[in-house]
Amino acid sequence: MSRHRYAGLAPVTDEPVAGFYRTKLVRGGPWVAVRIWHGPPLDPDTGEELDRSWRWQAERNGEPCEVWRVWPYCAGEPIDKAEHDYLLQLRDWAVQHAPETPEAAPTTPIAFNRLPIPF
Repeated sequence: MSRHRYAGLAPVTDEPVAGFYRTKLVRGGPWVAVRIWHGPPLDPDTGEELDRSWRWQAERNGEPCEVWRVWPYCAGEPIDKAEHDYLLQLRDWAVQHAPETPEAAPTTPIAFNRLPIPF
C-alpha cells in the first residue's frame, strides 16, 4: 500500500475540475471551503445568473475569486458538499460568536500557544 498523500487521486491538471475542495489562505491557517464550477457568471450584486458565455468560476470561503487563484492549490484536497457547507457554517458561527478563533480570521496563521484549553 502506498503511503503517498495523493495515492489513488487523479493527477492534477492545468484545467480545473468542478467540485468542492478545501484550502488554506495562509500557511498555518485553518481550512476554508472552495467551490469550483463551469457556468454562466453571477451578478455581483444580486447573485443571479447573467446571460454571458460560460466560464470557470470559484468561491473561496464563500466569496467569489478567480479560479486560477485556487486551482491547482486545492486540487489535492477534494471534499464532499456536506463538509463544504460545514466549513462555511463554522466560519459564519465563528465570526458571530467566537471572533478570537482561527476560523473567524482565516488569513492569520493559527497561534497554537494562544488557543483556549478545550477543557
